Amino acid sequence: MLYYLALLSVFTSAIIAIYNWKVQKGALYVSGILGILSAYALTHYYTTPEESDYVYAILYGTLSPLWLLPGPLLYFYFRGIFQQGKSKITWKDGLHFIPSLFHLINILPYLFSPFEYKLHVAHAIHQDINNLQLININSLYSFKTAFLIRPIALLFYLLWCKILFIRQKNSISTRTQIWLHCFIISLLITTFIYLYVAIKLFSHTLDIESFDSIPIYIASGIAYILLPIALILFFPEILYGIKRQEVDGILEKLDVSPNELTAHTDLAKKIKEYLRREKPFLNPDFELADLATALEVNPKQVSFACKNVLNIKFTDLRAQLRVEHAKELLKKGLTGTITIDAIGVASGFKSRSTYYDAFKAETGMTPSQYLEKIA
Repeated sequence: MLYYLALLSVFTSAIIAIYNWKVQKGALYVSGILGILSAYALTHYYTTPEESDYVYAILYGTLSPLWLLPGPLLYFYFRGIFQQGKSKITWKDGLHFIPSLFHLINILPYLFSPFEYKLHVAHAIHQDINNLQLININSLYSFKTAFLIRPIALLFYLLWCKILFIRQKNSISTRTQIWLHCFIISLLITTFIYLYVAIKLFSHTLDIESFDSIPIYIASGIAYILLPIALILFFPEILYGIKRQEVDGILEKLDVSPNELTAHTDLAKKIKEYLRREKPFLNPDFELADLATALEVNPKQVSFACKNVLNIKFTDLRAQLRVEHAKELLKKGLTGTITIDAIGVASGFKSRSTYYDAFKAETGMTPSQYLEKIA
């Protein structure tokens, strides 16, 4: 079953890459992580004792430098979501690839060794899996060290991304938060599987059952099925991306990533809902910072969402809502008990001049003229 789940992950990874190649490049990091994890599962499947020494000789150790890449790719993906303009890899980001490059150098002597020697190694491991500890293909450090580095490195990046998530989760939508939680949980399961096998290795109790036990298969199955199912059923926008024509036009205008666009769109909805429900604009001292505090986001994000998603400045939106409120009071015939100017004060305007200017800008007439029209 694990074989088919790994194939499903490969299929999902391919869809993400195809649909997001020019649309949502940050999603390519997700594609890369799924692809690498699937490659690891398929490599394990094809290097079991039931397979030939020939297949094992081809695959064993060949792809091992890739096992150190999911961590950096995960960090790049999270950074692209939370930090504007950080979705692309820079020269400094090359530091994250040093462990993988170092491991490649570490196994170069084995990779360039004669194929007959690789067949000998494969046959010995098939005879007894504990020979993994005796036949060392690493030139700089032991097999145990190489095996232990993988889960520790991935755990480090998971912790890093979790801290980034906790610090900046208010800048993204609830939907995006749920997706990132699913992503982290899936990779945590994978990491603990690695740690389990590493502990078995260090306790000298490594056997084929360590790899093929029912708990390992169940945990691996959950890890491999969680992300594809989550993407297909609940987060299709990440799987298929946004329509290219829509994104090209919007992003060219806004100069933001698709992930940031989604977050600001969700924030704009929250702004509208909060203003309609709470009517904070009726307070004459209501400012942009007050709205940001109420929504627990940065004032710049509120300003950006108003200007680029709602297509209106915050001050104009506030004035618009106050005028609408004043119009409702005028329609109710309250001028029999309070003055037109008092209605302006009740609608949140600080002065008569701002009240009249805003009202005329919205309706093309003064409050008095509007009252005559509806009378």
